[in-house]
Amino acid sequence: MRIDEAFLRWAEKCAEKVTVVRFYRWAVPTLSLGKHQKLEGAVERAYWRQAAIPVVHRPTGGRAVFHAHELTYAVASNDLDHFPLGSARDTYRVIAAGIKEGLKRLGIVAQLAEGVRESALPARLSWKNPCFLSPSRYELLLDGCKIVGSAQRRLKRSFLQHGSIPLRVNYAQMAAALAVEQEVLRKSLISVSEASRGEVTFEILCEALKEGFEQTFNVRLMGPRSR
Repeated sequence: MRIDEAFLRWAEKCAEKVTVVRFYRWAVPTLSLGKHQKLEGAVERAYWRQAAIPVVHRPTGGRAVFHAHELTYAVASNDLDHFPLGSARDTYRVIAAGIKEGLKRLGIVAQLAEGVRESALPARLSWKNPCFLSPSRYELLLDGCKIVGSAQRRLKRSFLQHGSIPLRVNYAQMAAALAVEQEVLRKSLISVSEASRGEVTFEILCEALKEGFEQTFNVRLMGPRSR
């Protein structure tokens, strides 16, 4: 996630139009907190210490996210031709379109969340609860369950958006780490493997998302060695 932030800073300073798209995964289960979120109240401390789960702060906002078997995507850009930098909602919307197109290649037809106001959430979904429990505007859902959770940070002339796409979910482990009921998680989020009713690997999802972004934005994504 420090690399995500480094690309944001680079895009902010770069005189040329640049966009970086990253797909990565986690070596060990890890908890990320929003930029200004405190550890107290965000996680189950006893489980976190016993299981020796690393905790990091994201350069973006939002609530706690438990990263395990997933693909994390990141987009950092200063390119007004492809991304409407004047509006966070519009940036969410256009990136969601690329992800949605990628998921379609796996037989997953996701819908854009209309979003809810924080004040409209019940008490159990307060600010300290996990990110996946409350869909924000333009995040992607399948039958009401979140399949992609995203967060964004904006500077004067650039932005970073990154998010979590679960390949599969260990509901018991996630519930224990985040101090929420397993049943609540099962009703709130879904993995791409569950959604496609078949095993989806990191490599398969990478390729699907790559194709989705390329078609949506009419670009060709280049690897670091293909320039």
